[in-house]
Amino acid sequence: MKNAYDLIVIGAGPGGLMAAKTAGERGLNVLLVDRKKEIPKIRRTCCSSFYLESNYMGETTQMEEGKLVFTRNDFTVKYSGSRWPIKEKYGLSPGFKKWHMVRFESEDYSKDTPLSVVLDKEVLIEGLLAEAQKLGVTVMNGAKGKKIENNADGIKLEICTEGHYLPIKGRKAIVADGVNSKMVERMGLNKDRKVMGAGAVFLEYVMDGVDNPFPNAVLNFHGEKITKFGPLFLWPNSKGLPRIMAMNRLPEYPKKVIDYFIKESPYASWFKQARIIEKTGGFIMPRSAILDPCIENTLIIGDAAAFIEVENQGAMMCGFRAGNAVYEELNGSDGFRGYRDWWKHSFEFNHPELLKKLAACPAFEVVGHSDEDIDYLFSLIDGEDIYGTCSQYRSGATIWNAILKHTETIKAEKPLLYEKVKAVMDLGIDDIFTV
Repeated sequence: MKNAYDLIVIGAGPGGLMAAKTAGERGLNVLLVDRKKEIPKIRRTCCSSFYLESNYMGETTQMEEGKLVFTRNDFTVKYSGSRWPIKEKYGLSPGFKKWHMVRFESEDYSKDTPLSVVLDKEVLIEGLLAEAQKLGVTVMNGAKGKKIENNADGIKLEICTEGHYLPIKGRKAIVADGVNSKMVERMGLNKDRKVMGAGAVFLEYVMDGVDNPFPNAVLNFHGEKITKFGPLFLWPNSKGLPRIMAMNRLPEYPKKVIDYFIKESPYASWFKQARIIEKTGGFIMPRSAILDPCIENTLIIGDAAAFIEVENQGAMMCGFRAGNAVYEELNGSDGFRGYRDWWKHSFEFNHPELLKKLAACPAFEVVGHSDEDIDYLFSLIDGEDIYGTCSQYRSGATIWNAILKHTETIKAEKPLLYEKVKAVMDLGIDDIFTV
């Protein structure tokens, strides 16, 4: 193995692989480093979704046979694995009332287009890895990046592999080691990042035999009779098997959340014949995004620089942009500036005013709504079709906007509840969509 490269990429998820592949296509000599021995193997809970929404993360994606299409960034990614369509999203109350999000017709998508598609992420990574290796990218698996130094000539990376420490030089580096990035922490970049709430431990079960009446939906559950020990969600994997995910800041609680839900909640009847066939988990500490991810000769991309996560398509866009940015830098152009500008404008979490407003938009439980309150509020919009947005930042505001159209009814029928709802109205939820 050489000890000097044009580019060293740390992390072989969708973002790092896309960066290595793109740089390899441009003729650069690339080293890809990942701590896992089996790079495609997914051991951490991941939604694995590919979202189909106009101007989502500054992109409008399409899915065609055998490929994922990024229409604005102008690239495609081969994909040959299984996929499962998500056609709707529901919020369910203790009394079986619900809100319902669905695709609306647009110039980019027909009404029959899914909101998103769940991919087999292992197959996605296997494909990107194989393409990168065909292009001559050197891959070091089972290796950890321990220390990175920027200098006038480029970067120096210290790698630990099988107990040995190796110094490797590169002209440029891309850090793409994911959420809770170890390299970002070692570079001291977390010191200026604001912690946005408590860290969360999450647990997911893939199950068989679930009597789920909504096999093509993402389900959100609300109310203490359901989420007694914390929030949870249910959605399918790429083969259509139901997945239940729970989270809590206390490590022992996600299991309690799921156990209570499948055994004692109003929806326990769905799980009489169910069995667990796979378990995954993880931990996330939400931090404010790194607004300037260009650190001398090093570029921080994807989840490593993000508030929470950029998801699969965001990671691949970051990798594509970053690989091209490094090529431009090495050929006399200011590629990092172009990446920086794109990063700031493409992701919602990089807009401080929007994030501030969204943080003020409370979940139902947080503002003190009882199960009876939630049943009543959901009953007002049960049967309506709400515009289906994939954005985790705008979804809550979208649902509240639907409820607030019934404000006069709430005021007349439930004056005490109206006072709680008025507090939400005073947040200026409508303004979120104009930022």
